[in-house]
Amino acid sequence: MNMHCKTAVLVLAAALLGACGSHTQMRTGFIPGSVSLAEKDDATSQWRGSFDASSFSSVVIAPVSMPAGDSYGDLSEEKLAEVRKAFGDALAAEFKGMPFTGKAGAPALVIHAAVTAVKPNKPILNVAPQTQTLKRGYGYAACEIFATEGDNGRVVAAFMQTSDTQRFSTEKLSDIGTAERASKDWAKAFRELIGR
Repeated sequence: MNMHCKTAVLVLAAALLGACGSHTQMRTGFIPGSVSLAEKDDATSQWRGSFDASSFSSVVIAPVSMPAGDSYGDLSEEKLAEVRKAFGDALAAEFKGMPFTGKAGAPALVIHAAVTAVKPNKPILNVAPQTQTLKRGYGYAACEIFATEGDNGRVVAAFMQTSDTQRFSTEKLSDIGTAERASKDWAKAFRELIGR
């Protein structure tokens, strides 16, 4: 095989490996359509209106939802409940210490969150390093989050992200490991968006 053929094969192989495991979920409509998200990177889109986060009286985290559909692989209802709980707990932990000093009668900051997709990891394919080359056992998870002034007030911020399984992590050894890790990342990123 001549040098040009070897180079072409290597470039093709690298492109295929780079494409494997990289996912970006489309917007599902959980975030109101009137909110125009700006792409931050390939996996993240967000928007923040003009507001002072400290002017709210408190924070309320609505129950995490999962829009109906076939975007959750073959996960059982129990596993899906675990994912919703992980995301809700992560949001509660991130917003717990946020100072709200709004005057009496000021609205609460209400956070609405949804896990919009989960492709479960396949732990059996993620044990040995040689089986991970094509990332066939890797999954991903996606979310949409927005915050409103009070229950039905104007949207003040919105965020969506797709998170792929990380190679050097233990999350790949659990079917919902990526969704559980991503929940913490999403909550932290949204807290930073709200608080800046």
